[in-house]
Amino acid sequence: MKTFHETDTPSHDDTVEEPPVSTFPRLLAEATTLAWNLAFPIVGGVLLGRYLDDRLGQDYTWTLSLLVLGVLVAFSNLYTLYVEHGPGKESRKREPKQKGKM
Repeated sequence: MKTFHETDTPSHDDTVEEPPVSTFPRLLAEATTLAWNLAFPIVGGVLLGRYLDDRLGQDYTWTLSLLVLGVLVAFSNLYTLYVEHGPGKESRKREPKQKGKM
């Protein structure tokens, strides 16, 4: 006769398979995130710069300055996304620190 523990609970050797993740929605989400992280700082910088130039009566000083700033922010966002989701993500997971070792 089997006990409750043996019949109703999975053993540690049993593996639970996760359902396959659909690749199209995931790819679409990643592309959308990439587009927003690249386009928003650049377009936002140009629009804000144009507004400030019109408001302050200057030619293109703010527009060009904020365009360059937007491009720098966009590449910073791109680098951050690469670090978070790039190849070898699993190998960069932090391992728990052991007490007493530095």
